[in-house]
Amino acid sequence: MARWKQSWSDDDLNRLRKLAGTKPITLIAKELGRTTGTVLAKAIEQKLPVIPQIERTSQGSNPP
Repeated sequence: MARWKQSWSDDDLNRLRKLAGTKPITLIAKELGRTTGTVLAKAIEQKLPVIPQIERTSQGSNPP
């Protein structure tokens, strides 16, 4: 069965709770082996803090 079709185990929920708010949702999804959408939906459902994306810095240019 595809991972995204599986129910959330207690271990998965505990890992999500520990990681929520510490890493972007895309990295948490990779760590849990789930899609970004399912992790985001579960985080919102559980009222957990969400970091939507990684802030990108310009390469090769430094601020004055």
